[in-house]
Amino acid sequence: MKIIILGGGSIGGSVAKELSSEENDVIVIDNNEAHLDEIKNKEGIATILGNGSSPSTLSEAGLSNECLLLCLTDSEETNLLASIIGKEQFDAGKIICRIKGSEYREVALKIAPFVDYFINPEDLITSEVRNLLRHPGSLEILDFAEGKIKLVSVYAKPTGILVGRQIKELKNDLPDYETRIPAIYRDDELIIPSGDTTILEGDEVFFIADEKHIEDVTIELQKLENKYKNIYIAGAGNIGTSLANKINNEFNIKLIEKDTEASELASEKLDNVLILNADAADQEFLASEAIQDCDVFVAVTQDDETNVLCSLMAKKLGTKKTITIINKEAYFDLVGKNELDIIVSPVQITVSHLLKYIRRGAVSNIHKVKKGMAEAIELTVDNSISGLMGKTISSLDLTGDISIPCIKRGDEVLMAHGKTEIFDNDHLIVFYKSKEDLDLFYNKAR
Repeated sequence: MKIIILGGGSIGGSVAKELSSEENDVIVIDNNEAHLDEIKNKEGIATILGNGSSPSTLSEAGLSNECLLLCLTDSEETNLLASIIGKEQFDAGKIICRIKGSEYREVALKIAPFVDYFINPEDLITSEVRNLLRHPGSLEILDFAEGKIKLVSVYAKPTGILVGRQIKELKNDLPDYETRIPAIYRDDELIIPSGDTTILEGDEVFFIADEKHIEDVTIELQKLENKYKNIYIAGAGNIGTSLANKINNEFNIKLIEKDTEASELASEKLDNVLILNADAADQEFLASEAIQDCDVFVAVTQDDETNVLCSLMAKKLGTKKTITIINKEAYFDLVGKNELDIIVSPVQITVSHLLKYIRRGAVSNIHKVKKGMAEAIELTVDNSISGLMGKTISSLDLTGDISIPCIKRGDEVLMAHGKTEIFDNDHLIVFYKSKEDLDLFYNKAR
């Protein structure tokens, strides 16, 4: 697929690298040469220095009805104008437009109704962090089937009931509720387990559940943590302010911002939130604010180094848990679970939401997990994969690197068994380790 990306900054540049690795032809347009310098030598990426909303620049990029246009600059005005020109003058095949805040969303829907998807990375990030705060112990919570199905990961600890036992014994502990464990991350390797696989201490276990049963399954893997109360947020930018607004009624919040002007803007937007104009990486300041009483320290500034530094500082001074936003992939390998508790990747979240417009078939959701080591996709069974209709899951002879743990049928959620038959319009949750595994699955599904 030919993909034209406007914006080569932290979001657009990272998306370009990800999509170019999947045999797409990627062209990145940016008027900042420094952004292009970081990606121009990557295989599969071409770059154009220029204004992304200019008709001549889009023409130079070869925009046509066979292209996917991703408008991902930091400027909402540029993204909207480029979307309009891309459709009206070049009849772009699909258009995804980045809108950073809610201010433009209503007018954007009116003036650009042809846009296939308005994406707000900041909103996606705040939603994920809010889910993590609501479910102590969870490392990742991903939505499927309009929120009816959750893919959750937690660490297996000695206090867990199932730790040291085989997965198939889980049904004895939860006789009234079914769940599935589609993956385990162990010793830097992602495993697709069977019922005979033993859960070991230190495993990161991924399980399928609906929201009301997340704690029921979590207790099988670790002692339940107390509900969080006191949340400190470092950074009063779009993400920090949005997060504080969303969780204001659920937790006691302190919002820390070094920049005076940003602090004042946040105070105008937020009621009943304590805003502190200070450096979140200042050890004396954190100590003076009783950081040891903080249940979760959330670092969401616009700078990765600051997020890592203040999270490490807060951890050292006694905060119970940290959630840290990191954009640069290089930092993931520098800080591990012993230093930082939860790392959230805006790039991985954004790419996941974009992939449903690139993958084959009727895709409702797709999520990358564990730094892209695997993916989980929600597929609707239709004419494009009609070969699945009427077959049981066991008859598909799936390899060890792909599984169908769950099916949504109408309003009902079914945990899949070998004898489960697949019907027209079923939503299949498919977990796989590589795109090649998914391609083999599609070949069987024709």
